[in-house]
Amino acid sequence: MPVGHHPEHSVRAYHDERPSITRLILEARWAHYRLTHALEHDPDSTHVPALRRFQLLHAGALCDVLALRTQAPDLYEAARDHGALLRELDGLALDDHPHNGLDHLRAQYARLHHHTCGDARRTPHTTDDSLPPQRPFHRPSPRLVHQMLDTYAWANLGRTPRFPAVDVPSEQRQHLITRGLLLDWAATSVPTDNAAATAAANAGHALRALDCLTALSDLRARAYLRDAFHDFDDQDEDDDPHPHDCAGRCYGTGEVLTVLTWEHHGDGIYTPVHQEPVLCFGTPTAHAPDCATCEGHGFTYTPGYRDLCLDGRTSDSEPAAATLASQGA
Repeated sequence: MPVGHHPEHSVRAYHDERPSITRLILEARWAHYRLTHALEHDPDSTHVPALRRFQLLHAGALCDVLALRTQAPDLYEAARDHGALLRELDGLALDDHPHNGLDHLRAQYARLHHHTCGDARRTPHTTDDSLPPQRPFHRPSPRLVHQMLDTYAWANLGRTPRFPAVDVPSEQRQHLITRGLLLDWAATSVPTDNAAATAAANAGHALRALDCLTALSDLRARAYLRDAFHDFDDQDEDDDPHPHDCAGRCYGTGEVLTVLTWEHHGDGIYTPVHQEPVLCFGTPTAHAPDCATCEGHGFTYTPGYRDLCLDGRTSDSEPAAATLASQGA
């Protein structure tokens, strides 16, 4: 059955292929599982670079399509980051043009499906302030995508004797919740996507069956996914949640999107290449001068790169002396 015209179809790479959200999730989680399996069993394998590229391409395409639908800025940034890393793996020069990562990601996705104009017909990334999307969770969206991918990988890896400590039922349940939420969010953002709405409802029904509860209507099953996620997510919450105007700039989420890795271009010039959510302390962070990992510098170094040291982070409100660690180059 042909897929209707959705926001992502304004981009030629997705217009020609018309991928469903369900298919994008299937491709991304399979790619993530294959890479995780290789890294855990044979990290020095010659297949790892190709699997890493495969994972970046499919996870990036999923983030890109979700960003086009929901207009979530953090998903847009995540798609750009995946594209930039993909450019690096493909041996292309890194520079700071904002569209280079997305252009390359979309072109490579199109090429994978035998289309040749993946970066054409791009529409500007804008946000419709008149109708902000209702986000059914408070964690940064890229982290939810990663959690969906990671729980799938470990639910499968945990079935082998090599990983006896993995709680497989818990990983399976978390995967069902996170996958259902992404489907629900995609369907809510584009109400005409009946296939995504049905898939989200089916995930809710499966979760209720797993929890030994009676069946509900499709809408209530989707609502149960959101409730289950909040119940699960609350396990990681502090007793004193962060306010929206938190001094640590987490906006109440308890996490701050932080640059972790910079590439060195010589003459002391660094450009950011990787960022992730890290724990917010509620105040600006400092770095312990006696940190055993970085000796108080706030950074560790590998050939060609500089990495932010997280081991010695302290809150500015703590009485111990500390030196501020720069967040940029």
